[in-house]
Amino acid sequence: MIENLNDYLVGIALGVRFRPNFSIEDKLGEITDSILYSEDSLFSSKVFPEVGSNFGLRTLMNKDTDNKLHIDNSNIVLEISFKDNQGFVKNDADDILEAFKRQIINDVLRQHNIQEIVRVGYIQRYLFTIDGLAKSFIDRTLGQTLEGINDISLKFSKRIPLPRSLAKEDVNDYDNSIYTVNKKSNEQYISIAIDYQSFFDPFLQRSDLINYQQFIQRATDFYKNNFLTWLNSYYAEVLLEQTV
Repeated sequence: MIENLNDYLVGIALGVRFRPNFSIEDKLGEITDSILYSEDSLFSSKVFPEVGSNFGLRTLMNKDTDNKLHIDNSNIVLEISFKDNQGFVKNDADDILEAFKRQIINDVLRQHNIQEIVRVGYIQRYLFTIDGLAKSFIDRTLGQTLEGINDISLKFSKRIPLPRSLAKEDVNDYDNSIYTVNKKSNEQYISIAIDYQSFFDPFLQRSDLINYQQFIQRATDFYKNNFLTWLNSYYAEVLLEQTV
């Protein structure tokens, strides 16, 4: 049984989508400077030494670590890869989550009056090198209908009802999870990314209305419970085959 998902975690991503705000295009330089050079910034110029620019777009990046922070007129998305030899590591995950709240949600979105928040998202990316797990996934997904299949690329989503404690009159907010599974024919491992999203209907009028901590907790609970249970159903077959 897989007990600790963190053993297989290779990266995370955090994002906020809002109604297209074209005035933000005039503020991209100011926003970039505030992220890179503000006091106690976790996303400083040492973390992102390069900045790519295009019309209505800034991408803070580090080609050595594969880390990126993407900003355009309707999205802010942070992508972090965990590498033991450089950049962030797994134990930095909590600090990254807190810094995104402090620097992006509480600072950038609030200071620049970004309104009509559409959704927030939190992705965890895993790489599983467990012998037989990739084969078990292919066999259970495709059955015996096709032979000789050694690679797979699959995406599916599941809508998640919110707890009653979060339900409000005339509000149709909901959570959604998107599974992305990839296994290449020349590789034995399988990569799985889970994108946990919270949609706001109607849109949130201000960024300070985002209950970020509650959202992160729901996403974390989903990874540790729903996703892990689903994953272990495949792992159980691996163990069964090894004992036969």
